[in-house]
Amino acid sequence: MNALIKFMMFLIPAGVMPVLSGLLPVSFLPARERRFPLIILGGYLSTFALFELLGLPVLIWTTSGDFQLLTLLFLCTDFLWIAAGIIRCRKDGIRIPRLLKERSIPDPDAAVCWLIFAVLLSFELWMSYTHASFDGDDAYYVAQTLQTWQTGTMYYYVPYTGFTTILDGRHAMALMPMWIAFVAKLCGTHSTIVTHSMMPFVLIPLTDVCLYQCAVELTRGQKSSRRRYQLPAVMVVLAVLQIFGNTSIYTPETFLLMRTWQGKSLFANFILPMVFLMLLRMIRDSWEEKAWCCVMLILLNTAAGFCTSLAPVLVTGVLILAGIIIAILKRKKRLPAVILLTCIPCFLYLLLLLRMMNPGAVPFLKGGRLP
Repeated sequence: MNALIKFMMFLIPAGVMPVLSGLLPVSFLPARERRFPLIILGGYLSTFALFELLGLPVLIWTTSGDFQLLTLLFLCTDFLWIAAGIIRCRKDGIRIPRLLKERSIPDPDAAVCWLIFAVLLSFELWMSYTHASFDGDDAYYVAQTLQTWQTGTMYYYVPYTGFTTILDGRHAMALMPMWIAFVAKLCGTHSTIVTHSMMPFVLIPLTDVCLYQCAVELTRGQKSSRRRYQLPAVMVVLAVLQIFGNTSIYTPETFLLMRTWQGKSLFANFILPMVFLMLLRMIRDSWEEKAWCCVMLILLNTAAGFCTSLAPVLVTGVLILAGIIIAILKRKKRLPAVILLTCIPCFLYLLLLLRMMNPGAVPFLKGGRLP
């Protein structure tokens, strides 16, 4: 019973709050386009982006990385973000329960496919919980989360020796371990338990929601009678690939099911699919959602650095290259410039990362815990 209570407490900061955070991004969409999967995706992007934006100044400009200060700042900011989303949704005449109720009843074939997918997803979650895998990188990432949870500092100690250290540019810029420590602090559960046993219940379904929305865009234009069973059929195939995708230790499927809590897994299975989802949305000729696309791209570029330090490089490169190709094929001359502007968070992130890795490269960034 106590474990169930702690799990329900875990779902509040790791599930409920991120989903509610998605109300503000989705409010930039036309009313007919507002769907619950987009609320989920926008909510987690908002959570990761806000945590990164607030966490980096605290990490750099406080003596040892004041985790208590970051927790307070993030809670206040996130509550304001959620409140703004609720106000905007109500202002537009859209009630929150209506957003959650918009569902179509599937036909029998589609229902069978959805049932198979539900069984496969349940199997993934059960195996992730009962056969928690341990990876060599846990000696760093999980230990950093534990140190933050126990000491209230961020990247202040070397997890291998326990000695204090300067900021490590390779790891310190990615704040996903700090977010897991934040979730563990709010739910009152040991951070290692949250990392290995609870995080898969959030991050694996999040990946499937993202892949589902990609399938929605790829099947757009199909007849509704075919599309009803195409979507669940695609999800079944993807679930099978996830279960049997452990062909090497480097596949996204291996990261998803065996290194769920690592930033590299979140990048490969959530951020990259979101990049392609946004590109698919931008190919469409609908200018009614251009504000939503810009907001989502800004959040996406900011959240990339939350996962791993190399993510902003890859995300920026893919977006700019694809934006040029789409501009040529669809004759949207302004698109590359818009994408370039939304990539500003990545450029700033890279400047800061370059300063941390090579102090002489960017001399005008000084102070705080920067080397």
